[in-house]
Amino acid sequence: MTSTKTTTTLSDLNKSMGAVELIALGILYGLLYYNAKKKTQLQEASLTEKYQVDENLRSIRLLIPMMVTHFCCFMPTLIAFPLYFAIDPSADPRHYSIFLEVFGLTILYAIVLPIVLFWRHKSIRNDLWKSMGISSRVEPEEARADGRTQEQVRHFTLLSFAWEREIAGR
Repeated sequence: MTSTKTTTTLSDLNKSMGAVELIALGILYGLLYYNAKKKTQLQEASLTEKYQVDENLRSIRLLIPMMVTHFCCFMPTLIAFPLYFAIDPSADPRHYSIFLEVFGLTILYAIVLPIVLFWRHKSIRNDLWKSMGISSRVEPEEARADGRTQEQVRHFTLLSFAWEREIAGR
């Protein structure tokens, strides 16, 4: 940061990156809403369609905590830098490194993201609680880490039963 032109360019870049962050977060929540609504409307759909919507929902639910953590750790800098130079355009560009140290939460991102991901993964979290002796109760739905619903498990069980009967009848 040596000139006001560079400062202005960086300020504009931060504004556009902030807008991209907001748009990406909005798109993820929009997809979550769309797929949740679609899931409620799939009464007569094939199992493949239902499974695909379930997988879409599961994937989006995995991505959202990462995106929110990224948003919370990087947005303060992306917002504060353009505001700082909009309020005081005559600020010394050499203060940029001090500014980054004050408002930059990038270091927190490396600490917070693994914690958030660990906390969102129920089976790993429950295994930790069990190993610590805190909780010995396991919910049947929580024990399934593969994302399958009871309906999908039942379908494949019946399908397997039908195939075994057909093979035995030959």
